[in-house]
Amino acid sequence: MALKGMRSVGWGLMLFLALSIALVSSRYLMADPEIYFPEQKLVYMAHTAAILAHVAGSIIALVLGPWQFIRRWRTGRRLAIHRWTGRIYLLGVVVGGLSGLYMAQLAYGGWITTLGFTLLALSWLATAVMAYTRIRKKNVPAHQRWMIRNYALTFAAVTLRLHLPLLTAVLGLEFVTAYRTVAWLAWVPNLLIVEWFLYRRATQ
Repeated sequence: MALKGMRSVGWGLMLFLALSIALVSSRYLMADPEIYFPEQKLVYMAHTAAILAHVAGSIIALVLGPWQFIRRWRTGRRLAIHRWTGRIYLLGVVVGGLSGLYMAQLAYGGWITTLGFTLLALSWLATAVMAYTRIRKKNVPAHQRWMIRNYALTFAAVTLRLHLPLLTAVLGLEFVTAYRTVAWLAWVPNLLIVEWFLYRRATQ
């Protein structure tokens, strides 16, 4: 019961953070240049369609992702809901990932940031493809593992916004240094934690 309770608390915290960041990020959908962060304001104004696509796709994936992990939604009459929300989730990843890949080439901070966000976008898309192909082959366990990896990358939208103020306000890094760092810190630890979790689950 204690383990089940911890899982429920962890899921609730994940959902809370996902919804909070989705709400904050939704301001970008207004396409108001005054909302853009100053270092990228001109870039976003010149590539409005791409940044809007990235934000919209990412919000969809971020919000729908936690619901895909509810076990009772994956059986019986609720299975149809799981499948359709899963398709919408993957569509969000494709839109957010492709536009994110495009915007990564224009990222603030130079090639270090560009490389970090490029690898994030490619990994996000690749894990989505792996998850989709596995479920098409009826390999549910493999599909679940790839979806866990994929949402860990989706959750980079949250961890980026948690790490960035810590790097600047707490550690006192210059913003450009912090942004270069968070281009990697936002997603690499997420994947490492997930791989550790999957390994532990497989060996128990």
